[in-house]
Amino acid sequence: MNSLLTRTVLTATLLIPAFISQAEVDNYRLLLQRTDRVIVHFKEKPTEARALAFIKQGVTHGGYGVAAGKSQEVLEIGATLDLEEVKILAKGLEDDPQVEFAEPDLVMQTMRVPNDPLYNEQWHYFEVKAGINLPAAWEISIGHANNVIGVVDTGITDHKEINDRLVPGYDFVSDPWMANDGDGWDENPQDPGDSLQPGACGTSFGNPIPANAQKSSWHGTHVAGTIAAKTNDNTGVSGVTWLSRVQPLRALGRCGGYTSDIVSAMRWAAGLKVYGLPINPNPVNVINLSLGGTALWCPQTYQDAIDEIVDAGVTIVVAAGNEQHNVALSTPANCKNVIVVGAVNRTGNRSWYSNYGTGIDIMAPGGETHFPGNGVLSLYNSGLKSPKNGSYTELQGTSMATPHIAGLIDLSYAVNPSLTPAERRKLLMETARPFASDSNCTTFRCGAGIADAGSFLRAVQNAQ
Repeated sequence: MNSLLTRTVLTATLLIPAFISQAEVDNYRLLLQRTDRVIVHFKEKPTEARALAFIKQGVTHGGYGVAAGKSQEVLEIGATLDLEEVKILAKGLEDDPQVEFAEPDLVMQTMRVPNDPLYNEQWHYFEVKAGINLPAAWEISIGHANNVIGVVDTGITDHKEINDRLVPGYDFVSDPWMANDGDGWDENPQDPGDSLQPGACGTSFGNPIPANAQKSSWHGTHVAGTIAAKTNDNTGVSGVTWLSRVQPLRALGRCGGYTSDIVSAMRWAAGLKVYGLPINPNPVNVINLSLGGTALWCPQTYQDAIDEIVDAGVTIVVAAGNEQHNVALSTPANCKNVIVVGAVNRTGNRSWYSNYGTGIDIMAPGGETHFPGNGVLSLYNSGLKSPKNGSYTELQGTSMATPHIAGLIDLSYAVNPSLTPAERRKLLMETARPFASDSNCTTFRCGAGIADAGSFLRAVQNAQ
């Protein structure tokens, strides 16, 4: 490269390989923060004296800039420098009377879009009305292999798109019947199924719960898939994070799960002490709680655990609930120090089932499945009762909206690990996309807006 040799070029585009390791991602991120060129824009109607003054500063431009018919030149500075250093050099060039302005010649990327064949059906990632603008976020971060997201749910099933994205978890379902695996707590977080016969969970006002037979939900697999399904591998669907890993923490079984088990799972995930267990060797950065129940208050058991976990630097993301009532009546969504997520449908309106109210922090795609193609597409299992083969399906719910945000919060840890959970929540809300003027959502009913992943990560990147 010839020092100070100028030539007119188009701004460079950096092409990214199809398969990217963490080391390569870090290298690309460094490259995007450096450049070896400055774009110099000339003033109109330059004089020969101005051009000569430009030459005296040591620049060989071969034609007096605009005097030779050019409105800009690209100055190769002879070394690749940090953008802040290049900005200083560019500012110095602006002292010349012939220069209108100068700025670093930034290195751009192609918009990173995964090659998974079902990605085009995952409208919830990219559509303008209700998607979370993930492609823009992936330009900044696709996660980090050292990051772990804890999914407190029904456990996990075998699936080629999640198996190698897992770290060892735990089964916290203490009641053997609810666990459906013959015992209580154990080291196996695999989901054996939670199918139910009518009345299996008791009665309410004389009515059986459930009223009808239910097949297994495979809920935890679907949630984990949205967060971290293997991405850019020419197979199936994409996950929010391409590199970070999931820790399955089974706390829900047949008829649900107890608060005591859920809190134990949360604490262990965060690396805190749980009686009778060793400290988690793979503590998480984020906990996803796509679960909840009706309660007029946040139980102290929840709040105490949440406060301790958040103090440890872990962000907790909670589903608002699907009861169509005020979120103040749902727990742990009505607890403090958590990010509460409501659901929007494909039009950007509040999904019919989603809870609402001033306790909602952010909205994310939860979908509505009464129209095919309008649910949230993720991993699933083909078994009706017990697990069989890995599959894919659309589901709806604030449970489906929540992992979008948990995955996004994980990306923010890869960009800026020093922020507190409260700071991440604040930036998430400040960068939300406003609701459309004709939306059935307002900030009073649905929080700050629809999550905008690109804007959020840019804010995280710029936060001190």
